Amino acid sequence: MTDDGLSPGLSARQQTAAHLAVACTTVGRLWLPTGGPLTDLAGAAADLTGRTRAVMGRAHRWAVTVELAEAADHCARLAHRLLPRAAVAELAAVRRLAAAVERDAQADPPTASGAAVLDRLVAVSGLPRAGEELSAGDGAAALIGALDRALRTDGLALRDFRAAVAAAEIASDCASSVFATAVGDEGMRPLLSAVAWELVGRVSMTFDDGRRARPTDPRGVVPWARALADALRNDLGSHADLTALRDGDDFARLTRTVQQVTNQLPVLADRLTAAVDRWSRNGQIYAAARDLPPMDNMPEDRIREVIAGRRVQARGADLDRLRRALTSASALSSSLADAVNRAASPAAPSQRHLAGLYAERARAPGAGERLLSHADNVNEAIAGSRFAQGINSPGLGAGGPAR
Repeated sequence: MTDDGLSPGLSARQQTAAHLAVACTTVGRLWLPTGGPLTDLAGAAADLTGRTRAVMGRAHRWAVTVELAEAADHCARLAHRLLPRAAVAELAAVRRLAAAVERDAQADPPTASGAAVLDRLVAVSGLPRAGEELSAGDGAAALIGALDRALRTDGLALRDFRAAVAAAEIASDCASSVFATAVGDEGMRPLLSAVAWELVGRVSMTFDDGRRARPTDPRGVVPWARALADALRNDLGSHADLTALRDGDDFARLTRTVQQVTNQLPVLADRLTAAVDRWSRNGQIYAAARDLPPMDNMPEDRIREVIAGRRVQARGADLDRLRRALTSASALSSSLADAVNRAASPAAPSQRHLAGLYAERARAPGAGERLLSHADNVNEAIAGSRFAQGINSPGLGAGGPAR
């Protein structure tokens, strides 16, 4: 955390945290290297923190540092009973420096968006074997992990992008069903999050990346997107009448599962937005020139390409429509997650940091107007898309119904 930086320059916060790291290392050398559950857990926490390094900014690192300082203080307090008297000075140093970090956190607490990194789900190591069941939470964690790996390497293929979007649409639809049942109004299914994800998928069909079909990576995005969708369908498919289960333990478990997955949808949207931003810079995807958004002062070469019906590299503003659709999907998913969190357990929400972030967004000045604007944009765009699809339907030309 301190190597990557907790502040723009050398600050008291940065120095205190660095000294705490040294003090913890010193105490660690006093302990016999026998291992055990606590050291295994600490090692896993350190490993996960390191693996998350690429997606953390200063706000995230500060939130993680505050949590680690609290854990170090607690462990040092317990260690007073276990280590010989000779280690008292070293343990006192850990506690003193951890207390300094905690005082700084009281004066300048981690932001809700920074603390959200603490609720990253831990992905399982591989797809389940035959006969094994995968939880939806495991599927969501693995899907985001696969997206992270793809973004770190050769970028995301459009096939992967669409698979992740389809899984998000299914997750949103499931969350809407569970939320409506939890609040006792099944006629009030807030489906706009699912519709927003449907729109993202439709807009993405404008593009192709020219990649030939290749064997599916068993740890890639497509298998994990399918696994997440299957896990959600299996859970809800066995509960045809959710209302009858509303007050039972099984429905409470299902609600927690859906809550956990729904909280990850805006996180997934962030990853997909990063992929779109990369495509807009490197021209890695293509589209028919006539299918791209109109341009002010369109260059002559683009006019010729539109007239000729040629495919062109999509860059910059060419992807604005897809980026806007993702922005709406993220905002509406955040609102859905807040609604599910409040309906499930407002007193002790699952993934409390993400729940706090979505609650903060929902209550920010002007949030209602912005959300309504996103909803209107999605409704208009999807209605236009379906209308255009109906006009081009062979059934209409033959006098039959549009499908």
